[in-house]
Amino acid sequence: MSDFGDKFSSYSLTQLNNLLEDDDKLDKIVQDMEEVQKVQQTKQMTLASNRSLAEQNLLLQPRLDSQKNELTKRYQHLQDLFEAFQLRKSTLDYHSGINSLDTLLALLQTEGAKIEEETENMADSFLEGNVSLDTFVDEYHSRRKLAHLRRVKIDKLHEVVLKGHRLTQAQLAALATHPQDPAASASFLPNSGSSPVPQLRKAPTLQPTQLGASQPASDAYSGTPYPSIPPRVVSTKDWSWPEVLSYQLIPVSLTLGLGSPPTSAGADLP
Repeated sequence: MSDFGDKFSSYSLTQLNNLLEDDDKLDKIVQDMEEVQKVQQTKQMTLASNRSLAEQNLLLQPRLDSQKNELTKRYQHLQDLFEAFQLRKSTLDYHSGINSLDTLLALLQTEGAKIEEETENMADSFLEGNVSLDTFVDEYHSRRKLAHLRRVKIDKLHEVVLKGHRLTQAQLAALATHPQDPAASASFLPNSGSSPVPQLRKAPTLQPTQLGASQPASDAYSGTPYPSIPPRVVSTKDWSWPEVLSYQLIPVSLTLGLGSPPTSAGADLP
């Protein structure tokens, strides 16, 4: 700019006025300035660089389009998987939260019925003479013990399920009657500070054929206990002494360790 000022400092007032009136000459003087020429060179270099970058971008355009399409497909697949996961998770939570105790009770009842049937078949095999006395005593004792334990577990779980259903129904009824009273729903909850009340256990029955009986009529549970076992039919036409009267007591006496069944001369078990 100093050269530009030095150049016009030597002009007279008349020359300066003429220069202002001649736009072409003034533009030529400006274009011939060193600063303007440097700006023009920088502009040309920037345009060339931009053109080169644009050409490179155009070469990469097909790859960009293909990757965008692939990304769109994968994102859609991810959305589908997420929706399927949410659906299955909600279904799993629903079934595990509602039917867990009922399912466990049904499975336990099935296993209880199975062990009852196994003990009945074992007693039949012993009476028919297919199993030795020592084997029968050991196996029958362990199986009957397992059957009694499962019977107790079934009864306890049955009570828990019944209490849960009754408590839920009572809470719903209280909320429907007093929706604005928070103490109404809290009154039906179990008291955590009180000591537990012991529950009386039922006396075990002595006859094995009655162990598979159904629950008392007082339990208003909708689920059915394990299926009943048909009574055993034993042929007694060849028995020569009154073993018929002690037939039901033989397995129990063996289970309780009272000794072996009575034997007499000339009387063999079938």
